[in-house]
Amino acid sequence: MICDEEKDLHFYLGTHRPSWIRTAPAGVSLFLSHRILAAYKTLPTFEWPVHRHIAIDSGAFTELSLYHEFVTSPEEYVAALARYDNEITDLDWAAPQDWMCEPWMLAKTGLTVAEHQRRTVENFLRLVELWPQYSDAPECPVMPVIQGWTVDEYLACVALYAEHGVRLAEDYPIVGVGSVCRRQATAEIGDIFRTLAQLDLPLHGFGVKLAGIRRYGRYLVTADSMAWSYGGRRTPTQCGSTTHKSEANCQTFALAWRERVEAAATEAKREIPQSDHLLAA
Repeated sequence: MICDEEKDLHFYLGTHRPSWIRTAPAGVSLFLSHRILAAYKTLPTFEWPVHRHIAIDSGAFTELSLYHEFVTSPEEYVAALARYDNEITDLDWAAPQDWMCEPWMLAKTGLTVAEHQRRTVENFLRLVELWPQYSDAPECPVMPVIQGWTVDEYLACVALYAEHGVRLAEDYPIVGVGSVCRRQATAEIGDIFRTLAQLDLPLHGFGVKLAGIRRYGRYLVTADSMAWSYGGRRTPTQCGSTTHKSEANCQTFALAWRERVEAAATEAKREIPQSDHLLAA
């Protein structure tokens, strides 16, 4: 099984501070948004022999929330990914311009879950097709993302990828699961991840908070989150800095939070499997 419970979860610390590419300690992997990086004419880099694991978020949630469609074309996004891959590092992977399936997002776009899934799959295929036009790197870093809201809808999205010849379990080291970050502690989300893990999919959890790690961390290969920043807005500075009044942008605070996430992930991997419904009781 790809989702090996014996292996530690690889966690990407989300940040809106690209300078952390240079300043974060060795061994800290980062999850950065294209919407942030795109504004930089000169991108931060890190000093070898340190290798920085970096993954890229397309900013899809923000873009769809603001405009109810993508204003960034696939060509623009692929060109940006090629730039990041060349100038910062060889990217671990990048999210596609996927279409979230939360009910409130469907209300914004006026489209159905099935249409969001179709557009997600087609965008992934388009980005992979475009990659050789923008980069000499042999492998496109874009990884597929499964979208849906119910267990059956996620399974339908898996089937849609298969219909297009995309072998999720066999050919990709990461398969993202979208539309989950706002329902971390529910029994339903535990059911979704458990069901998808049974398909031998190497799952990535987007925006996974501590409650989510405890709930379904044992089914994940990788995860990301910058929930530390949201909590930090309400936390007076603790690190002794005189430059910020809260911890919303503090690397020290973020790294301490990351340690708690990784400890929770290790514990979740070692737990004896239980029904998510029992955990919710």
